[in-house]
Amino acid sequence: MTLPTFLSILTKRHHYVDRCRLLFDDSSSTYHRRRCRQQPLSTHCTFICNLSNRCSTADENDVNINIQHHSNTRSYHSYGSKRYFSVIDGGSNHRKGINGVHQKGINGVAHNPPSRTRSNQKDDDKGKDRDGIYIQGEVLDLAINLQKSTCTGDTIQIPYELTITESIHDFWQSAFHSQDRIHTSTPYARYIGLQDRVLPFSLVLFLTSSMTHADAAKVQVGFGKAVYHWPAFAGDTFKKTFQVQSIRNTSDGNHSIIQFKCKLINQRNKVCMTAIKRMLFEFPMMNADESTLNDDDDVEQQQQQLFRNHLLSKADVLRDLGSHALTSLRPGQLIYHTMNRSISFSQSQQLASLARLTHERHFDRRKYDPKTEILIPGGLVLGLTMSASSRDLHEILHEEIVGVSYVNALHPDDVVGAITYVSSVDDVVGDLESLTVRTIGVKNMDIVHGLDGVKLPLELFTGFSGGVGSSSGGGGCGNPKMLLLPKEIERICKEKCPKLSNKVVVQVERKIIRQAMRKEIFLL
Repeated sequence: MTLPTFLSILTKRHHYVDRCRLLFDDSSSTYHRRRCRQQPLSTHCTFICNLSNRCSTADENDVNINIQHHSNTRSYHSYGSKRYFSVIDGGSNHRKGINGVHQKGINGVAHNPPSRTRSNQKDDDKGKDRDGIYIQGEVLDLAINLQKSTCTGDTIQIPYELTITESIHDFWQSAFHSQDRIHTSTPYARYIGLQDRVLPFSLVLFLTSSMTHADAAKVQVGFGKAVYHWPAFAGDTFKKTFQVQSIRNTSDGNHSIIQFKCKLINQRNKVCMTAIKRMLFEFPMMNADESTLNDDDDVEQQQQQLFRNHLLSKADVLRDLGSHALTSLRPGQLIYHTMNRSISFSQSQQLASLARLTHERHFDRRKYDPKTEILIPGGLVLGLTMSASSRDLHEILHEEIVGVSYVNALHPDDVVGAITYVSSVDDVVGDLESLTVRTIGVKNMDIVHGLDGVKLPLELFTGFSGGVGSSSGGGGCGNPKMLLLPKEIERICKEKCPKLSNKVVVQVERKIIRQAMRKEIFLL
């Protein structure tokens, strides 16, 4: 290739040649080309076109075009606000832009970007000046808007599905103590006609009641009736629905309490659990009323009790297996449980994420103080309280919740203990017995030593909202107001047992089926 031919190639293929000055150096046989007008690269940028020793006979593929920019040498061209690499060696025939732009070349020489007029160049420089481009973000509102259009009877279909693995089951049991063989032993579960060990009641209730996108809720008030209809196992895939059962505004007119009926449904379309959940929201509802939705289908589900009936049918098998109950229980007995457990912030985050909770009060420690403002989810508070009592009530086969009220907030690393009052004990079949118990969870207190010699008010364990009654009477297990309200519990504690003031986190009333302790004496 002759020198004029090379200059012709540069002139034809590089449209910015008219704005540059070519300098010829005889001693180095090198053409220096310096940009002289307003360019996005530094004015110290020099284009050097080196001809190989074979330039007289070489074709266009032998031409190497480099740029020296300060002390760095890079193979790129600049045009407008974009910079391009030039690959012109060994048959490569493409140009790759730094911004990901690719342009095909001809015979190994890359095409230039299209030519532009001076006015278009200025407009382009203004539009593509990185320092002059701004963009404003937006927040996607994914929360369920209950304030605008929610009415009693509305059903919220949750689009998510969750498969519970063995690892989730084990992780739950690592945080919540249980020695009941129906949850810990696969051979035992299969011996009584179940395919595998059953997921614990507290875990299934947590899955049933966890509401993704309920970000407007201030706090969970409590539960009504919660029944384990069909056994749930690791490997099952669950979906759920929420139906609005009642809406009412608080007395101050600034908040509302919405009651939901929660259903957990497995992959075979079996309803595993139903539960009534009450939540407090930081806004009043225009369509609030005091009526509660009556659902005949829900009543039918409650009457079926398929899981409970299956276990009762295995009374003879259970007798042959033998009871592992550690002690007998009697009506009117008050038990101080010696087990105390806590949940760390990391555990709370992990468990809340497994149930797909999204409320910031469970996660955002930058916005909320972990010691005073971050909240342990209600399902985990209940799980801690029930696990603290599990060893003394062992061996539990089946349980259902009559009602739950949350009293004081629980924060990460708060230690939870429990006190249980046995309301009634009834024989069912074989060596199975039915217990009605009320358990209160107490935080940051050594119950055994702190309450040693202290007499506790009976109404704390037998009272109901509006008066003192018995859980075995009245038939009001579905009434969400049957248990003492949080303000009533605090009043009782302040007046009659100050040591428990601001210490009670939850009260729960349950009906339990368990194997009774054998009457005959035996040695361990």
